Amino acid sequence: MNILLIDDHFCAREGVACLLRELFADVVIHQAERFDDGLAIARSQSLNWVLLDVQLPGKDGLLGLAELKRLFPNLSVVMYSGLDDRERVFEALQLGAMGFITKSLPRHDFISALQDIMAGKVVLPASVIATQPATPSGRMRRPALDDLALTKREMDVLGWVVQGKCNKEIARKLGIEEQTVKNHLRPIFQKFGVARRAELLVKVFEQGLSFGRPDACNG
Repeated sequence: MNILLIDDHFCAREGVACLLRELFADVVIHQAERFDDGLAIARSQSLNWVLLDVQLPGKDGLLGLAELKRLFPNLSVVMYSGLDDRERVFEALQLGAMGFITKSLPRHDFISALQDIMAGKVVLPASVIATQPATPSGRMRRPALDDLALTKREMDVLGWVVQGKCNKEIARKLGIEEQTVKNHLRPIFQKFGVARRAELLVKVFEQGLSFGRPDACNG
């Protein structure tokens, strides 16, 4: 497993690298201080995913995210930062990030976030999670996935959305037209009660859904 860390703070990079080595025995970690250096590594290595800081000298991390997704649409990118305001996180999700980890998380929570990402779950900071309505017992209510009545193909499309894939890439993965992907997304948005991709990912997080690798080219 090849992972690239792009962060201009040496201690932060080394700390995350140590955690990753603890979690995954076969991991190979590449490090870069600046986005352009990281991009050079991405061009020369077969990477599984990238952990990209939002605030970088030179090119901003969100601009870097957009460039990575343009050049390597299959590459999984996770943003992490000490700044987790809602609009910044939503922009990252709109650009194709698989998740957003807050640097200020306690060690245990940071490890859990890394494990969740590798398991295909959406990871988001508390700042973007909407308050869920409470049940009479006082517990927070999460709608069951079965209640949404997603079709098999809608589940496939949603799974690739969670992986950070754009409509064009999802179409290629499933062997369908890009317009067909859009046609599937409309009822998905309606069933989740959202209007845009970023809000959909927040809902997926709130419901605790996880996805393995979605099906590809299965009709």
